[in-house]
Amino acid sequence: MNPIFLSSEIKMMLDQLKDGIYIANKNGVTLWINQTSEKQLGVKRKDIIGKTADELEARNLFTPSVTKIVLKKRKTISKAQTSKGIQYLATGSLIELEETGEEYVIVHVKDISEMVKNAFKLKKAETLMSQYWNEIQKMKSEKRAETGEKRLIGTSDAHNEVMDLLRRVANFDATILLQGETGVGKSVFAKEVHVLSDRRNQPFVQVNCGALPANLIESELFGYKKGAFTGANSRGKTGLIEEASGGTLFLDEIGEFPLELQPKLLQFLQDKSFLPIGSTVLQHSDTRIITATNQDLLQLVKEKRFREDLYYRLNVIPIEILSLKERREDILPLAHHFLQTYNYKYQRNVVLSKEVQPFFYRYNWPGNIRELENLIERLVITVRQEKILENDLPYHMLKTDDESALLGAEEEELQGKSLSEYLDSIERKMILRAYSKYKSTRKMAEKLGLTQSAVVRRMKKYDIS
Repeated sequence: MNPIFLSSEIKMMLDQLKDGIYIANKNGVTLWINQTSEKQLGVKRKDIIGKTADELEARNLFTPSVTKIVLKKRKTISKAQTSKGIQYLATGSLIELEETGEEYVIVHVKDISEMVKNAFKLKKAETLMSQYWNEIQKMKSEKRAETGEKRLIGTSDAHNEVMDLLRRVANFDATILLQGETGVGKSVFAKEVHVLSDRRNQPFVQVNCGALPANLIESELFGYKKGAFTGANSRGKTGLIEEASGGTLFLDEIGEFPLELQPKLLQFLQDKSFLPIGSTVLQHSDTRIITATNQDLLQLVKEKRFREDLYYRLNVIPIEILSLKERREDILPLAHHFLQTYNYKYQRNVVLSKEVQPFFYRYNWPGNIRELENLIERLVITVRQEKILENDLPYHMLKTDDESALLGAEEEELQGKSLSEYLDSIERKMILRAYSKYKSTRKMAEKLGLTQSAVVRRMKKYDIS
């Protein structure tokens, strides 16, 4: 039954609008759409009325369903919605009629692609939006510095390349696989993708697959219905995939994901549907998936410990986060950032003395950023003076088997160079020495403890060929 406010006169007026109007009841059942909405969806009104939002979404008439989100959140929601390959801005609101107390969802759908093209000339609009976005990110960065919130710090070419890639892929819902050693900050990179995306105001949910027992992962991720098993919550449980609806779910240590549950995760990645434990009805969730691992997933596939089809579904956009020893230019900026963070936290004013900075630069940091951050926090707490001196550093940072060989040069003074220039000269000598000896970037990478791509970047930086 149509709501009482949809008289024939009202319908006639709504049919004249150039924007789509979609109306559903409190159960998500379609009550009426105007003529523009018919054109947007490419379906006749009679084939839409009486169908639920779930059914229409399953038919790919639009993605995602704003009606479902409004009914769940119980507030006005605006989302970019795709229908027939065209993007629209869909704004849904929940209204209640005073006379009857009945609730309805009204969705206003505007073709934003035409609006942007006609009003701004799309390319200029994108440039302007990019400028605004950069300004917003700058203000956010300043706020993070004040509060000590973790953020991505770096000046190296490798860091800048990764950041550029993050910005380019953030607003696309393709699955991202972050790869890198333990401690390189993969979770911070995942959060940055979320913050850079249009999902930034929705939940970011993080799950460590290696920290949860295998028998709990299914119920935590997919949830369960009441009475699903002995000891289950009498009201059932909402899974984290549903909790993250509209936002991002970050699955850390994906290599530890139980083999027997991998088909269920694969199904969700393919069509955004999942089956809670104890349920026979598929549910849908508009959740973006980002995963991370420090393992070689292809090797796990060969060992039959990871499904090949799931690997390729996760590996749509692989991003390698390099270790600190592969981007030494970032060590001191990170150290100064952590000093700022923990000075603020512990109300101190500790700085690195010039004499200790080369030790930070040449140490290999096997624990990566996590090790560096933990060391800085400890030093801020424990040093008596306001300068961190050589005798404050742990012994393993000071110990070298052959310091001159490690530095690739005899002891020399700065001779008017800045620290950055001095360290660059040391690195260039090491690269030159390795090149003259091995003539192969693969062998150089092996001996220097770098990746082959890192060696190639440094050879290009120092014009070595």
